[in-house]
Amino acid sequence: MRSYTKRVLFLSTLLVLFISLSNIAPAPDLRVLSIQHYDLLILLFFFLLLAPVLKMGSMSSLSNRLFRDQYPFHDLKTALEDADLGVWELDMEKGTLDVNKCWACMLGYDPEEIKPHLSFWNKLAHPDDWKNLFFNSFHGSKDINDNFRHEIRMLAKHGVWKWVAVNGTVVLRDAQGSPLKIIGTQLDIDNIKKAEKEIAHSEHKFRTLFHSANDLIFIQDMDMNILEMNDAASKHLGYSREQMVDTKLFAITSEEFHSKEQEMQNALFKNRYYVYETSYICNDGAVLPVEVSSRIIYYENRQAVLSIAKDISRRKRVESALTQSENKFRYIFDNVNDEIFMQDMDLNLLEVNQVACQRLGYAKKELLKLRPEDIETPDNSPLIKSRVTAINLFDHGIFESEHLRSDGTTYPVELSSSIVELDGKRRILTIVRDITERKEAEAAVRKHEIEKEMILDGMEEQVVYHDLDMRILWANKAACKFFNNERSIVIGKLCNEIWPVGIDSNGNCAIMQANIQGISREIERTTPDGRIWSVKGYPLKERRGDVNGGIVVTLDITERKKAQEQIQKFNRELLRMNEELKSVDRIKNEFLANLGHELKTPLSSVIGYSELLDSLTLGELNDVQKKASESIYRNAERLRSLIDSLLYLSYVNSGKIEYNFELMHIRSAIDEALANVARKLEDKGITVDTRISHEISFMKAEPQKIQELLHNILDNAIKFSHEGGKIEIAVYSEEEDMLKIEVSDHGIGIPDGHLNSLFTLFHQLDSSMNRRYGGTGVGLYICKNIIMAHNGSIWVTSKEGEGTTVHVSLPLKGKIVERKEYIDLPDN
Repeated sequence: MRSYTKRVLFLSTLLVLFISLSNIAPAPDLRVLSIQHYDLLILLFFFLLLAPVLKMGSMSSLSNRLFRDQYPFHDLKTALEDADLGVWELDMEKGTLDVNKCWACMLGYDPEEIKPHLSFWNKLAHPDDWKNLFFNSFHGSKDINDNFRHEIRMLAKHGVWKWVAVNGTVVLRDAQGSPLKIIGTQLDIDNIKKAEKEIAHSEHKFRTLFHSANDLIFIQDMDMNILEMNDAASKHLGYSREQMVDTKLFAITSEEFHSKEQEMQNALFKNRYYVYETSYICNDGAVLPVEVSSRIIYYENRQAVLSIAKDISRRKRVESALTQSENKFRYIFDNVNDEIFMQDMDLNLLEVNQVACQRLGYAKKELLKLRPEDIETPDNSPLIKSRVTAINLFDHGIFESEHLRSDGTTYPVELSSSIVELDGKRRILTIVRDITERKEAEAAVRKHEIEKEMILDGMEEQVVYHDLDMRILWANKAACKFFNNERSIVIGKLCNEIWPVGIDSNGNCAIMQANIQGISREIERTTPDGRIWSVKGYPLKERRGDVNGGIVVTLDITERKKAQEQIQKFNRELLRMNEELKSVDRIKNEFLANLGHELKTPLSSVIGYSELLDSLTLGELNDVQKKASESIYRNAERLRSLIDSLLYLSYVNSGKIEYNFELMHIRSAIDEALANVARKLEDKGITVDTRISHEISFMKAEPQKIQELLHNILDNAIKFSHEGGKIEIAVYSEEEDMLKIEVSDHGIGIPDGHLNSLFTLFHQLDSSMNRRYGGTGVGLYICKNIIMAHNGSIWVTSKEGEGTTVHVSLPLKGKIVERKEYIDLPDN
């Protein structure tokens, strides 16, 4: 018996794999099996499975029972319950879908959680893959194949979409050829999908690197035929890939390199690496000089040659430019704006430029015969030897001097001298710049300094300059007055010798110390006479960023501090009053919330009994009683709406509104909203035209709040529509991830002057309309709060006398705004 059981299990596993593989494998000999083959295999399987265990009579009676019953697929599912394969059975007549344990476990569910209905599978399938679900596309079709396979994403219990392969076989059709029963398997191909994605990504990276390289790249076989080339090669050379593949790279090489072709190839094969320079002939006839680096590699499981050619046309141009540099150097040497002198180490002039000759007023031959002391003023001539000594020590030096022209006039100059090697000998190269303008600018700066001192002396604040030793370099009149000394006495004094305000209890001058460290700082000091002083320090930095001292500004702020204390006292009083107002506001919100809950309790009884009266549960009503009952119900519902608005406002003000975003069906939300206002629509005889795009099914939002939003919009549309009017609802997608809802009526419309304030709390159009149509001015304010919480937008377009359209724009993948209240909302 045990061996027989093993054989049965083996055959059952073989049967399932056969059915599954017939949909997976591309082999044509498996796909041509007709439905009769599957019938025979299934009947054979059940015959072998049930023969040793059933005690129902002879083998002939068992055979008659098997052939009398129509396809016992539930027995097959039971037999394969423990198979390591997801198995399902679909009954198209009953709309049922049975699965085995492995099918459920594959998605992380317990078998008891799986509902045997097509709608449950629809719920688990990704919305983008609905068209691939076999029962969505096959139902009623006569032309489907007996075997099919689809890859879809299904929602696992832990919230992740998993890829599965659904394989199916039609095993029973009706007389018209439409499928009645389908059996199949489900395989987890999530890892396969991930692997395919990784392979595609790796291939993409290789191709991206290969084709995004700036250098020309070729892959050749060992006979030097081109197998592949990158985009840069095609761009630089002007040949397409089709023109170059299977040709030799040497075919586009310049003729001057043809004689070296075999030498290059031999060196490459010997050393497996070779670098050489050559030139390629482009498609337009241009010549492209390149440096080629070739090496032996493995490409597609065989040896190949990788050649990377770097465009060296720029380098060639540089080399060509260098050959012309001598001529350019001479041109620059003679035409530069500065004087240039070349001397030997004994200060004999070897070369001068034309600018030096022109400025000094000598011909070149005359100037080359002169010594340095001949062209410098007598006051600067004794400094020439010391300059030479400095140049020898440091190889470079910058000095100032005065040059003497041939006519006896002078001009200030800056000498920049350096030791250079020329023809293997040490020379002195001196560039002389006329600094007449700079000297004039320095004189102007000195004048500016005097003017600045005059301004600082007129200031009320005490201003002091100091160096890194905290020694005072300069002080304005206000500071000297505070120090009770003349400026000549103050300058040169140390901080702690003369300035009591700047010294702390430890005898340190904190402000000046901060300046030296490069830090701006501000402190307050109080002198024994009760005066309060503001002391600010600002470090002085050179252009390179080095600190060379600081500025200290001192001001008497006694009166300002007294005024600040008065202002702070006043602010504390305002804060106290504000807290009292907030406390009153909290009490008001709590009162409104409690009042709303207390009002809803008796109101529920009123609505309940009016519904009982209306349904005749409490007995027949005459016409007058019916009207009274309807009036009670209508006004009770209105009162409940007002109480709900009151509660919403109290929740908004107290910050207690919470949003729980989830996937919701858009059409269902609109249908439910229409059902809530169905009685009002019927009373006014209003029809509704709804147009919802088929591309939109789900959105992520707070269902209850969306219902409240739609209810308020529809309630306003009904309120301001005429008897027997029409309301239009349009739902479609806008841009990529935005849902657009438009609710239009053909009622009284809204004046232009009221459009910008519609979403303001308690806003009414005017008193006469308020009496006629009713309302509290809360509905659109609530709608605005809900829309803002969903990161959406809402606005109204209207024409007086023709109707109004409310526009709503919401993200399909909603995300709540992180704030607790939405009181002062901006108007659209």
